[in-house]
Amino acid sequence: MAGNDILTIIAVLKAKTGQREALRSALKALLLPTRAEPGCVDYALFQLTDEPDTFYVRESWRGQAALDAHVALPHFQAFAKNMDALLAEPLKLVRLTPVDA
Repeated sequence: MAGNDILTIIAVLKAKTGQREALRSALKALLLPTRAEPGCVDYALFQLTDEPDTFYVRESWRGQAALDAHVALPHFQAFAKNMDALLAEPLKLVRLTPVDA
């Protein structure tokens, strides 16, 4: 598979007031099952140092079909059902394009 077939995105998630730890726990629960998915290349969770209510998930997939499969799986669907209770604003997905040297 060519490198440009890899889909890389940053998911930006901002916790509602008082929901930081609940969001952190929910995101951490996604790490192991997501990393085990066959289409997952990379799945890493970050918390912003200067804005601790904001989390970034850096994820790379073997194409759009792998990402679509991820979103349909039970562990992600369970998280999605709780997003309104946890997030201060809608989930933001930032698609990245690699820049080669």
